[in-house]
Amino acid sequence: MTGSLLAPLLLLGLAGGGPDPGALAREVLALSASGDPVRLARAASSVPDARLGDPAYRGAAAGRVLARLLLAASLRESAAASPEGGPGLYRSRALQEEALEELRPLVQAAPDDPDVLRSLCVYYGLDGRPEEVARLCAPTAGGGTEADPWLDFAALSATARGLPPSEVEPLLASFVAAHPGIHPPRLSLVRARLALGNRDGALAALDDLLSVDPDHEAAREAKAALLAPPPAVKLAPRVPSTAPPQTSPGYLPRKAPRAGSAPRRPWPPRAAAWRRGARRRRTW
Repeated sequence: MTGSLLAPLLLLGLAGGGPDPGALAREVLALSASGDPVRLARAASSVPDARLGDPAYRGAAAGRVLARLLLAASLRESAAASPEGGPGLYRSRALQEEALEELRPLVQAAPDDPDVLRSLCVYYGLDGRPEEVARLCAPTAGGGTEADPWLDFAALSATARGLPPSEVEPLLASFVAAHPGIHPPRLSLVRARLALGNRDGALAALDDLLSVDPDHEAAREAKAALLAPPPAVKLAPRVPSTAPPQTSPGYLPRKAPRAGSAPRRPWPPRAAAWRRGARRRRTW
């Protein structure tokens, strides 16, 4: 189910007194799996504040936390790759704190709820705490039920936090191959390959993402930026090295005497005085 169906579902639910809790939780999780910042923001705003304390909407509330955590992580990665990313890092930290404030009451009320456990594991993973992720995932290992790919995402995030791009790139590529439905690591793979100077590999990762999600806005913008021609550079005119240096402002340099010519004789004192007088008479 795509994110474009979220609005009709919510309208149908509101007509009956409120959005359907199960459908809303599934839609928020689907929007979060896209990894697109636009859809992550939509997922975070689709759960009404008045429903956060309702046990029936616990899954949707946990999905809202997950979307905010992923949005903060995406903003942090983009800001870290920019020389002017200070405001983005500050906003990322604020979003993470807001998500944590919403996650605390959910963990206190239902620590064993699968939706709450998913969001908590992703929080620890994005925060770079692999021991906490391993502790929370241990009871679910070998349980006979289908494994939640988000728990693997949390483990990947905890392992990759702080590693150089050369070590992160193969981890991300392996995860994308194993879990093609979780798209946030695809954008991280693009950033890692760009940091390594692998522009063709970054374009290939974007093409793979757009092949399964043609409406992914962040991927389309990133591909357009990579394919755009470089900006024109204005070159300052160069002064020829043979140009004579300027002697004084507003005057041309005096012509040098020709070789072999006699030096110019100065005016006699009386002739010089007469010449100055003639100049004054001409100006009358």
